[in-house]
Amino acid sequence: MDLYRIDGQDLVKLVVMGARALANDFERINALNVFPVPDGDTGTNMKMTIEGGAHEGLKNKDKNIGAVAKSIARGMVLSARGNSGVITSQFFKGLSLGLEGKDSVNVREFANAMISGTKKSYSVVQNPTEGTILTVMREAGDLALEHLNDDTTLPEYLKIYLEEAKVSLEHTPELLDVLKKAGVIDSGGAGFCLIIEGMLKASLGEEIVAGESSSTTIVDNSGFDANSELTWGYCTEFILQLQNSKVDPLTFDLNIITEYLETIGNSIVSFKDDDLVKVHVHTFDPGLVLTEMRKYGEFVTIKIENMNINHSENNEIIASSQEVEEPKMKHKKYASVAVANGEGLVRSFKDMGVDEVVTGGQTMNTSTQDFLNAFEKLNADYILVFPNNGNIVMAAKQAAENYTKAKVYVVPTKTIAEGYSAVSMLNFDLDDIDQIMAEEIETIKNVSTLEVTYSIRNTEIDGIKIKKGDYICIYNGKLVASKKDRIEAVKEALRKIENFEEKQVLTILCGQDVKIEECDVIREFAETLNSYIEVYPLKGNQDIYSYIIGVE
Repeated sequence: MDLYRIDGQDLVKLVVMGARALANDFERINALNVFPVPDGDTGTNMKMTIEGGAHEGLKNKDKNIGAVAKSIARGMVLSARGNSGVITSQFFKGLSLGLEGKDSVNVREFANAMISGTKKSYSVVQNPTEGTILTVMREAGDLALEHLNDDTTLPEYLKIYLEEAKVSLEHTPELLDVLKKAGVIDSGGAGFCLIIEGMLKASLGEEIVAGESSSTTIVDNSGFDANSELTWGYCTEFILQLQNSKVDPLTFDLNIITEYLETIGNSIVSFKDDDLVKVHVHTFDPGLVLTEMRKYGEFVTIKIENMNINHSENNEIIASSQEVEEPKMKHKKYASVAVANGEGLVRSFKDMGVDEVVTGGQTMNTSTQDFLNAFEKLNADYILVFPNNGNIVMAAKQAAENYTKAKVYVVPTKTIAEGYSAVSMLNFDLDDIDQIMAEEIETIKNVSTLEVTYSIRNTEIDGIKIKKGDYICIYNGKLVASKKDRIEAVKEALRKIENFEEKQVLTILCGQDVKIEECDVIREFAETLNSYIEVYPLKGNQDIYSYIIGVE
């Protein structure tokens, strides 16, 4: 790698090594959790996000850094999970904008592009909080740029960037009181430092060996032999570079492609970004697809897989039977998508009329692409999305911005309790999207959430001593109780809810480790505090959290 000039393939090496550095230590990032509960997922989210970009970068053999940066950023945007993942994807999106139109760049130009990445990350956060990954990006980028001179090499620049990032990271507890109380540094900032560390090693020509957690692809053809019949067809994915000699790339109508694909396939997901088109389709004749697409451009990448064969990617085996396409939904004006984890919760949301429930939640945050896939199954003018997790809202909004076949509105539900209440009050009969959204937002404001789980370490927060294995209760993001006995912990938490005697409804979503009869004890106790409160116990079967209790 040239010490003073960076091209597209150099950038791929930087990103791949950054991804490997994070993948080899992401569990440590997961453990940097404010509360001592088993739901840390920042490392996992950032790992899966950057690996999506690295995967796209490795497929792009162009030396033009602007073109390669664009494909890397696109891969990250679609793979983005969780708030830190979305912010990371937007950092590389901003980096790509700073490199746009360039064949290669010098170190100062690259440093300025890194600053563009920080600015782009800040722009997608409605109320940026200092003491987070954003602070680490900003302070490291600004200070590293100040140290630059005409003789600074890429490794020297990245070394300064990493040093300043680590200083900023150690300072995050001083900026964010919740980190200081928990005795941890910001997890997103820590993950970002690992990425920069990997990039530095790449610039020095050092190789980071991929650990077991890094992405691998395993194909098992045992389910398809010489006597087999193709019953599922082929999963066909490609990125098409629209060509000026064939169409006007900027004004090209994506519907031309999707309408054709609907005649020969299903499970269609299509996405246009400037002059590139990304498509996923299930078809029995991928040859027809490829021939038709060349009318509009040329392929950047192509992947065709026999769906009768099980594929394993990122250690997650997706059986071909799961690829069966459901009939296209009949057109309607309004449709909805919700995120839930646990068969009881999924069934409840479906029973309340949600059209598509995406499996996800804590430790398994829904990606931008997951939302896009869900939107594609619907046939509506307006789609309302209920993320039901504060760490998924940004990915939902990013998906909404990238979907063009319907107007997508994100109801910013940050907990399952908020989502359950919002969906139960959803009234499409109003037939006015602005009024519908206004009422949903008002509903959320009236919902408080009590979450009950167990501690994975000894600690003390807000004067409450916690021992490993204790049941702890978190009310609206604040620790309120810790007890060895689960019921006693819930009772203590209910006692501490301000104005509980004025509350009207208690919705108790029971986890997979709870017998619903246990809810009777909680109901009876709640009624001693408020004889008028209505208590609704439901078997949610969610993991990690024994109870998710909505208080209204």
